[in-house]
Amino acid sequence: MNKISGEQGDFLAEAQLALDDLGDGIVAVKTLSSRLNNPEDISKAYLNIKSNADVEFCIELTQEGYRVVGYHFDDNSQSSTNYYESLQALLTNESKSYVDSFARSLQQKLFAAQTKLQQNQDKDDDEYIQ
Repeated sequence: MNKISGEQGDFLAEAQLALDDLGDGIVAVKTLSSRLNNPEDISKAYLNIKSNADVEFCIELTQEGYRVVGYHFDDNSQSSTNYYESLQALLTNESKSYVDSFARSLQQKLFAAQTKLQQNQDKDDDEYIQ
């Protein structure tokens, strides 16, 4: 029996980490497939992702990388021959909604950082004047 975490080639654990790395709000739904994944076979993993534009993807992760295998949750009947090194690379190429959501999230974070920086500078200026 294979251990689920910490083992070389544990694609179930790697898939979960990839899902966890997707920021909140970047996609509408992000889960491991409970129907297609087999805890006894960690040599591949299936992920279900729904974009914010309501497009569903079933994605397979193997040693070759990430690829779309279907356009409905738990559907691996439409395997692509295009593999990607990361989940983000796949979504960047397959989902305009992902790119738009990622850009909005980044813009919001940059604006928040700029606002905080400006507040700290204003505070420093007030202390210098006194």
